[in-house]
Amino acid sequence: MSDRLPNGLKIAGHQLGDALGQGGFGITYRARNLKTGEDAAIKEFFPSEYATRDGNLNVLALPKYENFFEMGLQAFLDEANILRDLPNQPGLVRVRAAFQKFGTAYCVMDYIKGDPLDRMVPRLLQANGHVPEVLVRKLASSLCSALASVHDAGLIHRDIKPANIMIRVDGQPILIDFGAARPLGRKSALGSMFTRKYAALEQFPRDDLRFSRSLTEGPESDIFAMSVMLYEIVSNSLPPAADERYKALVSNGADSYLPVRENLRRNRVRADYSDKLLNAIDAGCSLMPQDRPRNARMLAADMGESLRAVAALKSTFAAIPGTTKKHVPARKDDTRQGIGPRQGGKLGGITMLLIIVFLALLAGVYGYLTKV
Repeated sequence: MSDRLPNGLKIAGHQLGDALGQGGFGITYRARNLKTGEDAAIKEFFPSEYATRDGNLNVLALPKYENFFEMGLQAFLDEANILRDLPNQPGLVRVRAAFQKFGTAYCVMDYIKGDPLDRMVPRLLQANGHVPEVLVRKLASSLCSALASVHDAGLIHRDIKPANIMIRVDGQPILIDFGAARPLGRKSALGSMFTRKYAALEQFPRDDLRFSRSLTEGPESDIFAMSVMLYEIVSNSLPPAADERYKALVSNGADSYLPVRENLRRNRVRADYSDKLLNAIDAGCSLMPQDRPRNARMLAADMGESLRAVAALKSTFAAIPGTTKKHVPARKDDTRQGIGPRQGGKLGGITMLLIIVFLALLAGVYGYLTKV
């Protein structure tokens, strides 16, 4: 019996199409709303190592994993319902509904046509040799705006990385894959799941590193991951993972982190980034959470950006060669694929800062390069 539900199955007013992707804890399907004809993505809770599907399509926990399955199922529903109620903000993928069927849980979310950031950046590098600072800043302020709304709602994303930022075909960056998200102060029923190379120190199991003091996940954890991602975008390589840095600190008294400006020189990146931007990235990459900016607004401010509300208009990221008009699910990497957030409520909170400038400038950069 296949793990995946069959094409054509009707569920919660939708007809399933192909599976878009499968991770350790879920399967995401493309679907069509039978009433409106609109596309959607439906995520199914399916912990493949701990459950199986019978001939009636029901998902059954394997022996000895019943409690684990039930805890995970409830966590999936709790998180989907919380994310559904996040503010109606540009930059966050919408969760339309959460429900139970076939012995498991599902959430219905927007189907996103576009490409992930980890496919867009290489195109910029190929065209220009580096990502211009103005684009880095506008991407950062856009993500800070989205993260501020997430944190204000009492959640942490816990898996910020280029593969989890979709660039929609109309140019809007969208933060996706909230499968590892959890409310502030609450431990996940499924344990600690993250992408190691972007994860903050406090996300690693304490027993593995034997921390000298207790470290708690919070908004600073997302700030770390976002800063590591920006470090990678501007310098073309990642810093050492947080657990490696901590081990080096314990063994020889020195953090093995290389400041981003030094990494630019090492990688021979020919770009004149401002001290303000690079200093903000270094601060966000601080190993200990108390040394980082405390929230997304502070990180934006350190970069010289603010999160003033502006109208969200369409522009084009499609000027970059090779942009495709299709849904690209998050990569598996070393974390699960997760659900995306949010539904409705009133339009409010913090909106995207200067997103039009960001995207229009990107189109302009490409237009210029194609003429020279």
